[in-house]
Amino acid sequence: MSTPRMFFAAMPPPAVRMAIEAAAREYGVLDALGRSLFAPDNWHQSLSERIFAPNDAQIDQLRAVGAAVRAHATTVAYTRIDSAANLSGRIHVTLRAGSDTAFKPLLGAVQQQLQLAGLGAIATGVTPHVTLSYDAPALLPTVRLPEPVRWSIDELLLVIGHGHGDAYRYDVLGRWPLLPERDPPLTQMGLF
Repeated sequence: MSTPRMFFAAMPPPAVRMAIEAAAREYGVLDALGRSLFAPDNWHQSLSERIFAPNDAQIDQLRAVGAAVRAHATTVAYTRIDSAANLSGRIHVTLRAGSDTAFKPLLGAVQQQLQLAGLGAIATGVTPHVTLSYDAPALLPTVRLPEPVRWSIDELLLVIGHGHGDAYRYDVLGRWPLLPERDPPLTQMGLF
């Protein structure tokens, strides 16, 4: 059984999750990962570091932080899938954004409220990414997606991860809608 870990995150809606899966399948990433694929229902965008084995007071404190965050929704364009070994030698395979410009204001708003609450230790700089595997069998060649996977992050979640192996999952402890997006991406109107 792994130690429960609590953090702020966003989780992709089903349509975005399916788009990520389709891109990973098309370029052979799903086949290469096999059973090392992190369960798609657990894919997420981190917005803070973790508190391990949180107590009730810490949960309440982070719920208050979540309620205090005032940030606009943002659309992130994920443009590539790459892999790298971490310090312990485990290979992570990750969907990454081409730029963090759209992501920075949201992350900054979360970091600011964490710091005001005295939780600067978990207000660290995460990048816009979704980890597809935390323990891949081998490094994979980088895949540059011809069309980015776009995800409009419109809510902040406080989640706790627990379980082990295939039973690992995230439970939502708090959910806060974000303000409307300031500069939504342009979409082509249907032709009449």
